[in-house]
Amino acid sequence: MPNKDSIFKELFEDKEIFYDFLKAFLPKEITDEIKVEDLKREQTELITKDYSTKRTDILYKIERKDNQDIYIYLLLEHQSRVDQLMAFRMLAYKVRIWEQYVNEHKKESQRKDFKLPMIIGIVFYDGEREWTSPTDVKEKIIKMKIDYEITNYELVSLKSMKQETLIKMKNALGIILLTDKPDLRVKSIEELIKIISKEIVANMTKEEQEKFNRHKNAFIELFKKRVGFKEDIEEFKEIEEMEVPKMFDTLEKIAKRDREEAMREGIEKGIEKGIEKGKLEGRKEVAVKLLTKRFGKELTEELKEKILKTNEKTIDYIMDNLLEITLDELKEILK
Repeated sequence: MPNKDSIFKELFEDKEIFYDFLKAFLPKEITDEIKVEDLKREQTELITKDYSTKRTDILYKIERKDNQDIYIYLLLEHQSRVDQLMAFRMLAYKVRIWEQYVNEHKKESQRKDFKLPMIIGIVFYDGEREWTSPTDVKEKIIKMKIDYEITNYELVSLKSMKQETLIKMKNALGIILLTDKPDLRVKSIEELIKIISKEIVANMTKEEQEKFNRHKNAFIELFKKRVGFKEDIEEFKEIEEMEVPKMFDTLEKIAKRDREEAMREGIEKGIEKGIEKGKLEGRKEVAVKLLTKRFGKELTEELKEKILKTNEKTIDYIMDNLLEITLDELKEILK
């Protein structure tokens, strides 16, 4: 003798019967959008898989001309006991349907305008007991004082965070997040280390310093990625053994040394380029380029123009003192 599961499964697999069922029990504003010829039955083998209680389910897809397909998921509940977690299970089943949908639309799912289809979940219950299980999963979740939607998530975007906010955290997490920030506004790695050392580490409690020491390897790896080191450098192995604030004092010295070495290389290349050009103008252009690397936006267009118009004696002095000259001294000799 066939059981209820097989009886109703066979019944509702007839899309005309299923359509009659929808018209009889779903709100009219929903059924007005459905035509029997648009109903297409889908496979459900993976939806209820891995759950201890085996259930009979039926899934129909309503194919619409506007490509906004709708799914109707029917669960046949013939259990003698009311399932008090049905709202949770229905949500889990819907997620699995969405997972299948995304797998079938992998390329399209990466587009910003991609939308998941609407899924209408229905539980057909023919038991003798009154159905006392909530139909909204939110009723099964502990209520909090804050108003929070279960379908939402909180976005923490590091790019959107203000740099000053991370500095003001004055803790281990602030250092690591600042190092990882994709749009960090610093002129050099040396400046980043100075900010961390002088504005965060100097104000950290002993407890926070100990916390950072537990996670300093995370900082070191992120720091190496920021400065572009692809291989382990002996100096970093030594730094891994240091604790704050010594670690940042050492990193600052390394950053300063690397900057000066890069500057010297730039000066040598610049001089070679100037010699190749054989003109005073060539040396002036090199001076502007290298000083821009040193001072960034502080080297104004007005100062650049003065350098380009200065005499040979002044440009010789500037080129000989590129690493030591201050911005105020530069302004003074260009008067």
